[in-house]
Amino acid sequence: MWQDRFGYTYDEAAALIGIAKSATKASAQQPMLSPAQARTIYLLKLDGPLSTPAKVQAAANLPAIPESHVGSSDDGSSVFCKVDGRAKMAIENWLSAQNKDFRPLFVPFGRAYKELSSSSLYPTLGIDTTLPQFRPQDSHLLDYAPSFGQAQDQFPVWYFFYGTLASASKLCSLLSLPEDEVPVLHKASVTGGKMETWGNGKYNALVDGPESSRINGWAYQVRSEEHEDALRKYETAAYEVVKCEIEMDGNTIQGCIFRFAGTFD
Repeated sequence: MWQDRFGYTYDEAAALIGIAKSATKASAQQPMLSPAQARTIYLLKLDGPLSTPAKVQAAANLPAIPESHVGSSDDGSSVFCKVDGRAKMAIENWLSAQNKDFRPLFVPFGRAYKELSSSSLYPTLGIDTTLPQFRPQDSHLLDYAPSFGQAQDQFPVWYFFYGTLASASKLCSLLSLPEDEVPVLHKASVTGGKMETWGNGKYNALVDGPESSRINGWAYQVRSEEHEDALRKYETAAYEVVKCEIEMDGNTIQGCIFRFAGTFD
């Protein structure tokens, strides 16, 4: 069947079937990952027993073949594919079950995670969206279309900054803005968060707080996905993008904020 459908030789098909069986067995033995660990993205170098995206798919028991990307490594140009924390652990377990000495190269693809629901408030600063009062209601019970805040791919988007990003010079550098373009920052505030620190007090960490709590800072309109990606890479995977309501100039607007995703001091 694999030969007819996918063009593999008998030996190639047998090898891939063996990988899939081993991966399925190993996946049952995986320890629990935290949500942050599970969604961390890595670039996996295609090499050795993981030399093709199809072999990566089989080893990690993925539903689809991951896309490949050409990049640079110490030994020149190489091919990588993106996998998340769950796939990384599945691959490591599969290699262990196969008693292979091969050590795959996983490069953390560090940027703030962003996955904004289009059908609920998840994730929103200061709100536990699993509680009944924050869950979506049946549309036929409402007199108007519900609003779930900022959409995933909606640009431009307002961001609330509370730390090093609240600097025009820093934004100019990160976003590679022209010399004659000065970022406009607006005084603003958000509720539902509180400030902590992490890294032994070295870094600010905005986390969920009481609904009545207020954080003062600055709002900035991010014009494009390219600019947003630059900000997400700067914040690293230690943070995640969540929805929030920004109060600015007497108005409340829907926007986003970087919330700390790790363990604070």
